[in-house]
Amino acid sequence: MDKDDVLVGVTYFAGWWEPLPNKWHVPADTDWRPLFPERVPLLGEYNDQETMNREIIAASEHGIDFFITLWYYNEEGEEREPNSRFLERGLTKFVASPEAHRMQFMIEYCNHPPYTVETEAHWEECIDTWLEFFAHPSHLRIDDKLVFKVHSFHFFIQESGGIEEGRQRLERLREAVRDAGLGEMLIGAGVMSQEAVGEGHPATELFDFTGTYMDVPQLEPKDEDYPYEMLAEQSEQGRRIHAEDAIPYVPYLAAGWNPRPWRDPRPAFELPNREQWTAALEKMKADVLEHDMLGFPGQNAFIIYAWNEYGEGGFIAPTEGDGYMKLEAIQEVFD
Repeated sequence: MDKDDVLVGVTYFAGWWEPLPNKWHVPADTDWRPLFPERVPLLGEYNDQETMNREIIAASEHGIDFFITLWYYNEEGEEREPNSRFLERGLTKFVASPEAHRMQFMIEYCNHPPYTVETEAHWEECIDTWLEFFAHPSHLRIDDKLVFKVHSFHFFIQESGGIEEGRQRLERLREAVRDAGLGEMLIGAGVMSQEAVGEGHPATELFDFTGTYMDVPQLEPKDEDYPYEMLAEQSEQGRRIHAEDAIPYVPYLAAGWNPRPWRDPRPAFELPNREQWTAALEKMKADVLEHDMLGFPGQNAFIIYAWNEYGEGGFIAPTEGDGYMKLEAIQEVFD
């Protein structure tokens, strides 16, 4: 891809399995799909191989360049949460798909509790697992460098035991990639949208870029949904802040935030209609093209939250309510 184009990524959450407890039943004895039928996905309700195959086709045909796949650490034979072993399906089903050549993927190591990696032995286990996916021909590369992201910079420093210890972990990862014959890496870390990363910010000592998974305005919860435009404005404010950062920042755009199916007490926002979603995409495109620091190093890019966060309300995958609307708008704006 030409660096003057805009690389479009979308986060992928492999949290939709069939055995109970699962994310479709919250609380555990209540299936929320009959209450929110418009959120039921059209391509498959569980992260099985057939669903992934259909998702890759739909995403790649509508302008999505890569999935940024959320990955969570579980010790071998153990689970940090019930059924969390299934979270690996985002990667395993992608690389096993006969459609994997259509688009790219990268890993976002989700290091928030309870999935932090506390010991060096466990860090080595993570590296061994990641190397298998790094070697796949569809893994995202920028200027021939493998791209990888740590979900939270702040949790990474805590779990590593400090800045220097974090540096050593990242150097060990880079070394293992080189030894495997896979070349060099671009490693990023998550910060909040309103957290400027100027000269002297500790993230600049360890990482090649930063980014935000998702951010929500600090508002009081209420029975009515706030307008979607307030959610889009949060992202736009973050882009203005990070356009002056010391290292590149990959901005996010929320496809929605409305976690009412999960009875989440945080504020909820209306899901965007086609006009609102198209306007948010067009503004993102203009900002990324205008500011050199928005994107990966040497490549204009942004991330959409999310492909399939149906419970939280961030999704662009085709659903009973939206159909293919959000994907069609992406295709129109980014050709």
